[in-house]
Order: sequence, then structure tokens, then C-alpha cells
Amino acid sequence: MLGLVALMDDRYKIRSNRESGDGRYDISLIPRDLKYPGIIMELKSDKDLDEKKLEALSKEALKQIDDKGYDAEMREEGIEVILKLGVAFSGKKVKIQTA
Repeated sequence: MLGLVALMDDRYKIRSNRESGDGRYDISLIPRDLKYPGIIMELKSDKDLDEKKLEALSKEALKQIDDKGYDAEMREEGIEVILKLGVAFSGKKVKIQTA
């Protein structure tokens, strides 16, 4: 995932596994220009999950962003629009929750 978002380094400062709020987020894209939203991604994975469990895991990832205050660093920099992504993987299956 980090390799994919690295292509956006002209628009975003890309950070990974840094401390913010009460924990460490997986990936953060801090906009270089405030016309773009900030993006925070929390990634989770587990083996052999069915669709229902995969969706629950993605919701858990999204909830973790809010529970641990991962948006604190961006808010301190004056970024008001923040896209939060809870991403869950199981083999080739992916579920994404957004807020």
C-alpha cells in the first residue's frame, strides 16, 4: 500500500507508522496544499475471513482511527477535511470503510 501512495508525493507528504494521538497510524497523507483532503489509513489483515468478518475488521480499523485520535497531527497543522480509511485484507479480498 505504501508503494502505491508513494506516487502521490507531489501532492502529499507521506508518512508511515508515526505517532499521533494515542497510537501509531499505518499510513498518513498530509496535503501539501489545503485544497486536498488529508488521508489516514489503518490496515488490518487476517487469514480465511468470510465477507461478514472482513467487513467487521474494516469497521474495527476505521474505529481505531477515531478511538486513538490519529487525526491529531493533521488537525494541529490546520487540516480540517480528513478522509479516514479502514482497510481489511484477507487473501485477495479487501473491504474498505470510509468516514
